[in-house]
Amino acid sequence: MAAATPTAQRGVLDLRGIDVDRRKIILDGQWKWYWHQLRTPGQPESSFEYIAFPKLWSASEWRGKPVSSQGYATYALTVLLPPHEERMGLELGTQYTAYKLFVNGEEITEDGQPGTTPATTTPYWSTQLVMLPEADTLQILFQIANFDHSKGGPNEAPRLGGVNALRGQRYTALALDILLTGCLFMSGLFFLGLFSFNRYDRSMLYFGLFCLLYNYRVIGVDTYALHVLFPNIPWLVTTRLEYGSLYLSIAAFGLYTQALYPKDTHKWFVRAVYGLCLLFTATLALPSLVFTRFMPFFLVLSVLCIAYVVYVYWLAARRARPGATYSLMSTVVLMVVFSMLLGNYLHVLNAPRLLLTAGYMTFFFFQSLVLSYRFGFIINEARRTEKQFLANMSHEIRTPLNAILGFSSMLETTPLDKEQQEAVGFIRSAGRNLLTIVNDILDISKIEAGMLSLELIPFSLSGLVDSLRTMMNPVACEKGLQLIVETDPMLPNVVQGDPTRLTQILLNLLSNAIKFTKQGRVTVTMQLASETDDTIQVRIVVQDTGIGIDSDALQHIFERFRQASDFTTRYYGGTGLGLNIVRSLIEMQGGWIKADSKPGEGSRFTLEIPYQKTDEKVASADWSEAVQLADAEPLTILIAEDNMMNQKLAVQVLKRLGHVGVVAENGQRAIELLQQQPFDLVLMDIQMPVLDGYTTTQHIRSVLHSQVPIIAMTAHALASERERCLQAGMNDFLPKPFQINELQRIIRKYAPSSVQSAPVITQPMAIAHNQPTNFSFDYLVQSLDDDLPFAIELLDLFLMQTPGEIDQIRQALAQGDVSTIKYVLHAQKGPIQTLGLTKTVAENKAIEAILTSDKPTIDQALVEQYLCTLEAELAVIKTSVAEKRNHIVTE
Repeated sequence: MAAATPTAQRGVLDLRGIDVDRRKIILDGQWKWYWHQLRTPGQPESSFEYIAFPKLWSASEWRGKPVSSQGYATYALTVLLPPHEERMGLELGTQYTAYKLFVNGEEITEDGQPGTTPATTTPYWSTQLVMLPEADTLQILFQIANFDHSKGGPNEAPRLGGVNALRGQRYTALALDILLTGCLFMSGLFFLGLFSFNRYDRSMLYFGLFCLLYNYRVIGVDTYALHVLFPNIPWLVTTRLEYGSLYLSIAAFGLYTQALYPKDTHKWFVRAVYGLCLLFTATLALPSLVFTRFMPFFLVLSVLCIAYVVYVYWLAARRARPGATYSLMSTVVLMVVFSMLLGNYLHVLNAPRLLLTAGYMTFFFFQSLVLSYRFGFIINEARRTEKQFLANMSHEIRTPLNAILGFSSMLETTPLDKEQQEAVGFIRSAGRNLLTIVNDILDISKIEAGMLSLELIPFSLSGLVDSLRTMMNPVACEKGLQLIVETDPMLPNVVQGDPTRLTQILLNLLSNAIKFTKQGRVTVTMQLASETDDTIQVRIVVQDTGIGIDSDALQHIFERFRQASDFTTRYYGGTGLGLNIVRSLIEMQGGWIKADSKPGEGSRFTLEIPYQKTDEKVASADWSEAVQLADAEPLTILIAEDNMMNQKLAVQVLKRLGHVGVVAENGQRAIELLQQQPFDLVLMDIQMPVLDGYTTTQHIRSVLHSQVPIIAMTAHALASERERCLQAGMNDFLPKPFQINELQRIIRKYAPSSVQSAPVITQPMAIAHNQPTNFSFDYLVQSLDDDLPFAIELLDLFLMQTPGEIDQIRQALAQGDVSTIKYVLHAQKGPIQTLGLTKTVAENKAIEAILTSDKPTIDQALVEQYLCTLEAELAVIKTSVAEKRNHIVTE
């Protein structure tokens, strides 16, 4: 169709064979050209030449000589039209830099004011649509003048067609530009708003600025929608805005890319681009004839920047940076859009407006996805850091807190007067309250992180409720309350589920009920709500005659940090976390909970939890620490551990639990033992010589094809470490130093169904890690269930192996051997935690954190401080062991 459209020849364009009602005709070809003449209709003919139209004056010649870009001229064209039904219109683009149009002797329109001098010329840029007079022949005179731009002359050829079709296309283009402008403006404000909430991530700041700056490029260029809406803005202002918005938007996008992927960009390149953009912006203070000359150079810089951005996003995608895939896709779209814009600018392409708008919106959509993904990533990282911080802080607070509670309990057994006894009671009460808060915070952190696991073991509902009644009855009697427990006889005695979580739920509800009830009673009712072939739905109602809850507060009672009123918080205490944890634990088990209450009449909490039926016969349970089962059979457990002290400790603990422990000093030896004899369970250390725990587990699963339960034992208690252990094929995770009841729970969970392992533990033995200051022999002996020979055996082993390890660290320190220092420190962590050397443990963790960072370095001062602390502890331990031996001999 383009080939069939005629072009002007020697100042005449013959369209009599063209259907102009359905075609848009570009009025290009040979026009008459009158240089340095502003002709008006009716003037006698004067000298002229034929020239290709449109053509800039810098590329033109008048009478064989080049002409200046500053000047004035008139162009003339005769158009012969065929018979047509629709009124004809003419679409006019921008010219450099002012024009006036005459058709058939009448002035049709003007853009600015062309003149013969700079003083009489007023530049302006806009796009226009004018209606042509009804005639078969159009005599067109086109005056153009320029004294303000580095370019001069016609920039775009007029387009002729049916006025309705031209009007529809023009309005569509203006509407698309205004729509895109609104989208960019709101996006810019949105990301600036996000930056105000997270000022550490400057990528959102720079992208918001980029959207606002480039916003002018959409509405103030090409269709010049802004000029159409506000025609009185001076050309010198709009031109500087047009150029400045381009310069600064490129600078903002460069800074945005660097902020987005700082490890994948070269700072010197971004800084150079940023500096050049500011330099180009500074040229806008010069006269327009000067600053407009620099645009071709900036276009070259823009092409380089886009190519570099593509490289950066490709690199980021290869390195799996957050959102890099979207970034790479957006740059592909950007290159297409920029190519179309450049083609339009150089008049080698006529890209459809709809396609350009779609390209722009796709580009900004992908970039928004990048930032949205990044914002979500940052939030998740912040939450992960928060959870890790809460977990670490909870652990660190519980360490001295357990010691406070323990020593206050010991103090109560000594002779005290009444005032001292009361003070000790207050200490224990405050300590228990603080421990409850810390445990609640840790539970919240675990629930959010998905780290709170549920057991599926047989337990007795009636036994659990009876133990709770025994536990809470003294507290209720102390306040003069009745504690009534009613159990539905239709409930099965034994079900499968998690008794620990049910105990936690009911303890919380009962504690609240007793706390908020001054007189009357607290009633616990357990009923059979419904039943299927495999499951039962247990309904539990906890009702009190306490202060009740206002209806406005009742709807928020399960939210975090919410209590019934400020008075409740001040008078009764608490954090408002308990009921939130209760609801989370119930919902994790597939149940629900609701609350009903009236102020002054009391509250009622109703919950339902499904449990599985079981035919297994279970004896009465002691749910405080351990379960005693008749005819318990010992398990044979493989201990893969390279540290001798940890070996001894694990063997002794398993012996106390009634099991047999077999030691493998490394992963290779563990594989050999598994090939020689069957084991019921494997306790697998992570860091071992020859083969580590991960490699050993993978070999057991893939080569030996053994499904023996493997429990990871490591001093790293992070969620990421647990995840890595499970991915390697391990079944569960036990952090060191472990507690004996936790080890017992793990063994019971993974023991073969034919073997039920749970001997009686009158005083559960916790491996010592709660010592608040330095080493205490008595504290260690208590933690080992008063087994003095075993404590001395452990300490002798520690005294024997530690000096050699200290020498090994000092030698590695002199050689700068990071790996050896890291290995020995990790090997020492378990024993020093077991002995309760908290100061040494803290220094060990600090050094290990530096050595396992992205840029590991050796802090010699910190390592020497750690070794000195450890040597001082060795001296204390050696003296304590000698004193205990002498005391034994004397006795």
